[in-house]
Amino acid sequence: MKKLTFLLLFISAACLSNCKKDSNELGPDPDTGKPFAPIQFLRSFDVTDSEKVTFDSVTKNYQISMPESYQSNSAELKMSLNKNVVLIDSLGKATTDSTITYNFKGNPPLSFTLRDKEDKFAGTFTVYFEIGGEPKVELLTKTITVNTNGFKTPFKFVSGVGTIPARPGQAAPIIKLTNPKTGFTDQTTYNQNQDNIVFESIDKLVGPDPVTMEVLFADKNPIKFEGVTFTRGEPISRISESKFVYSTKDSVFISGGYFLPSTKYTVKFTNDFVKTPATAALKYVSATNLNLEKFPANIPDGSYLLTFHEGEKQIGKGAIYVSNVATTKGIESIWKGDLTLALTRNVEPLTFKKGDTFYAKPSPVEYGSSNTSFDVAKLPALRLKSGATTVDLKPALAVVNWATAGVSYPVGRYVVPANLAAGQYEVYAVFPDKTVSKPYWAKLRVN
Repeated sequence: MKKLTFLLLFISAACLSNCKKDSNELGPDPDTGKPFAPIQFLRSFDVTDSEKVTFDSVTKNYQISMPESYQSNSAELKMSLNKNVVLIDSLGKATTDSTITYNFKGNPPLSFTLRDKEDKFAGTFTVYFEIGGEPKVELLTKTITVNTNGFKTPFKFVSGVGTIPARPGQAAPIIKLTNPKTGFTDQTTYNQNQDNIVFESIDKLVGPDPVTMEVLFADKNPIKFEGVTFTRGEPISRISESKFVYSTKDSVFISGGYFLPSTKYTVKFTNDFVKTPATAALKYVSATNLNLEKFPANIPDGSYLLTFHEGEKQIGKGAIYVSNVATTKGIESIWKGDLTLALTRNVEPLTFKKGDTFYAKPSPVEYGSSNTSFDVAKLPALRLKSGATTVDLKPALAVVNWATAGVSYPVGRYVVPANLAAGQYEVYAVFPDKTVSKPYWAKLRVN
């Protein structure tokens, strides 16, 4: 038995020898114009207990039909590749083998590449599994906890379910929720292997009322579960990281949920330099949105950690810089670990060891394309202060490539000196124009 990366490829190649046509040729390859013929690829092939295997030479799709009585989650494929044929795995390596077992139930259709050793003909193919009869699905629990991330898939596919979709062009299953008491209905598409199921208006179905849940497979009868209830899970909250510097006249928008209109929400402004946190009320906007409309009175300019609270319970964190000067320079985030953590703002205390490498993202950020050559001389030094001790750390250049946005930007890479005394240090950014920022909200603890 080969590794799973090979298994997915083997299944599809096996389908070739069972394809039915009026002649020996299976039609031309759209990529190369060369004909496909079973003898070119396989000596023999068998799918245990299969009823039918068909091949579409135009789309290069393979359809394996299993009988209604088939109960297994997987299928066994036995084949013998012709000596001049190889399968290409996901790493681009060629392999040959014969028998594999694939767990197809509820999984996506399979893709594979097949070619001859001399690379004269090749193609990429897709395999679908379908089982006759009606699908049987079990609901693992009738009490489902949800929050803004949705809820974990509560289904177990028992039988009658092949790949999703089971045929080319077939629509994905639909999950439909209905409150019989109010008549409210919401639905969403079920995607195989998804971590969470998300409904746009699930908050309207949370509560004591029993809900009807239906699973709708294409061309099949609805599968219906009665008496399902949805309960509100622990809420979460976060702020957008597209904006860092806020004036005291700005609004701060908080997303997450599910929030309740009758509950008190507040935000606390803290850092390692104030003894008493400043507190402000958050306005309920919707089940997934809160808004800070008014900053605490007389709040000093500076870097702050924001903690969001539902009643007395903390439900999230954020970090911003408060200043009525739009051109204010400061430190947006300091962190240790993967460079891509620059895409999120660190909201945890700083505890480093001597010799540790860490990063700091300055504000404002200099954005560029993936080909931009950034200048390390534009990055700030970091000044560590503790009592009479002051140490300036010079930056090394590190570039964050934000592929989804098509941009990149520079951050500083710094090293905690090996001879630095243990203790807590205030952290300031010293920019090339000699501007010294307000201290970062968290002191840096050196162990």
